[in-house]
Amino acid sequence: MAAVRARGRGGALGRVALAAALLLVGCRAAARPPERLDEGHLFRPTSKPVISSPLVFDANGDGRPEIAVGSWDGYFYLLDDQLEDLPGWPIYSRRGFFPSAALADLDGDGRPEIVAGSDAGKLFAWRHDGRDAEGFPVDLGYMIWASPTILDGPRIAIGGLDQMHLLDARGRPVAGWPQPMLGWPDATAAHAPGLLAVTALTPGDPSQGWAYAWNEAGTQLPGFPVELEADSDSSPALADFDGDGARWLVFGDDAGWLHVVGRDGRPRDGFPVRSLGAVTGPTPTPHPPGGNIHSIEASPAVADLDGDGRLEIAVGAWDGRMYLWDDAGQPLPGWPIQVGDQIISSAALADLDGDGQLDIVVGSKDRHLYGWTAAGQALPGFPYDLGAPVFSSPWVGDLEGDGRADIVVGADNGIHLLRDVGPLGASPWPMFHRDEARGGAMP
Repeated sequence: MAAVRARGRGGALGRVALAAALLLVGCRAAARPPERLDEGHLFRPTSKPVISSPLVFDANGDGRPEIAVGSWDGYFYLLDDQLEDLPGWPIYSRRGFFPSAALADLDGDGRPEIVAGSDAGKLFAWRHDGRDAEGFPVDLGYMIWASPTILDGPRIAIGGLDQMHLLDARGRPVAGWPQPMLGWPDATAAHAPGLLAVTALTPGDPSQGWAYAWNEAGTQLPGFPVELEADSDSSPALADFDGDGARWLVFGDDAGWLHVVGRDGRPRDGFPVRSLGAVTGPTPTPHPPGGNIHSIEASPAVADLDGDGRLEIAVGAWDGRMYLWDDAGQPLPGWPIQVGDQIISSAALADLDGDGQLDIVVGSKDRHLYGWTAAGQALPGFPYDLGAPVFSSPWVGDLEGDGRADIVVGADNGIHLLRDVGPLGASPWPMFHRDEARGGAMP
């Protein structure tokens, strides 16, 4: 998911509310037990929003999946499939957890560690029992709103103020890193072999933003950084649109543009394209002064949704519309679709109705979790009213091994688990930034 900055939660008034929330997470509150809201709908309430997007994996080797997700209530949770805490969890940090976690086997024991950044500027890595991994936490000196990206080695890419870090499995800088950059990358880096890409903003100045790309040795690629019309919180995706092995960077900015640029920094034919809100102005609900009605802050998801053998781009915007563009910048028939408020959640792409074609699942500030076919038709049972804004990006998969799709997603009121929403087929982009390494690259 894109980082939802203060104005992303309602402009000037949102900044006041956000500041108050960040102060309040310093007051430790007891973790709350799960509730059953409806048949197939489990809910774990939290006292502050869950912007983080879930990871689902077998953490303790018991053959059952666990759910890892952080919250601004100060806790990072590791939950079983009934949303109950595992022993040693949750972990508390005074400033709370905004970004999503990634998985990496840092000690080579065959079990992945959970790697997550905190608002206090610390990068944590925990074993399945909640103990710190060797060398962690690492203090990066500035709040972390980007999710870590895991490279082979393993190595950890994470943005810091005015620099991009690449750390080894013990939290030490890799040779050639950190690399200086303008601004603050509160977006998550995308990675493919030989390529690391990220967007950045200038704190306090929404008119300045950049896209950066390096090779893994830390050498900036020719043509970068790309200067943008406005700042960018949109975590880039990487996609090979032409089947020639060349990766394109796909990301939005706060002027409402969706960019697709090559490794040379040049735009792809047909791009950038702009959200309709940036062109026509009105949004579904008014925003206080200081808000930006144009933004594409969500991270794009990329897959072949219509079965034509070419990749499409699914991304939501502040104008309350969900967009589906082809690789030439043209909207697919039936798109965009208007919902009741901002879409900052990144979409999950999976077949949820058994027809062999991918569907789109995404959250909105209007409290709903939406699901559509690639033709723009609502999936059976959707939308789900979660009772609070949904900025978290959903995880879609099969928790029980029964062939039925389950969805885990955060909201401003807590963590939601929706069971058996439909038959699960292919799922090439089932979570934020596509995979547990948060690489954001579509093969």
